[in-house]
Amino acid sequence: MIFITLLTLFLLSCGSGTVECEGANCGNEPRPPVSSSSDDVSSSSSEKSSSSIFSMEINWKKTPSTSSIHGSTAITLDAFMVSSDLITQGQYKTVMGKNPAKAVKNDSLPVEGVSWFNAVEFCKKLSVLMGYADSVIRLPTEAEWEYAGNGMVLFPNENYWEWTGDCYDSVFPIGTNNPSGPVNCLPADDKVRKGFGFELSNRYGTDPYSTDIGGTGYISFRVVTRNKE
Repeated sequence: MIFITLLTLFLLSCGSGTVECEGANCGNEPRPPVSSSSDDVSSSSSEKSSSSIFSMEINWKKTPSTSSIHGSTAITLDAFMVSSDLITQGQYKTVMGKNPAKAVKNDSLPVEGVSWFNAVEFCKKLSVLMGYADSVIRLPTEAEWEYAGNGMVLFPNENYWEWTGDCYDSVFPIGTNNPSGPVNCLPADDKVRKGFGFELSNRYGTDPYSTDIGGTGYISFRVVTRNKE
């Protein structure tokens, strides 16, 4: 009789089709990435990007579709959103699992000691954590960085250089509609470095494996994403 009772209970549990979860993580599994045919982020989706994600917040600032002037060249840019502040050590550590800072380690300070490849990987991982395709959040192009700086949307930190997503070329801009550096850009090619003060038009070609500039300053970064008006 005992055997029959146990057998009955076992068969009922197998047929129930439910799995009990235990522990503090029950029901809190990470949200899977949302497949998307576009790299754009809608306004409603963008709003959730400034909410807390694993105790991390990014202060997004919107820029409208616009034309800007570089020298005598008019550049047209689509609307985008940019982090008004540099990515902090705490934010970087939350996404990447480590803090590469070479100077003072403090979660509230800008992250530094990061190569261009590290910064790109951060963008990809943050995109996925937020439920988007891995190309939604990225480094700013040089044109986006300059426009946001001139428009007082971002505030360069005088103590840090900043990575952009563009390969370096002596000619800038290349094209006038959303320019993004030379077409034949390869990952190992020098990338455009900006910042370290308030001269927004200054630009330098930099080895993407670099994490600082010969003792003259560390390299940090900020992020952008497209938004629809």
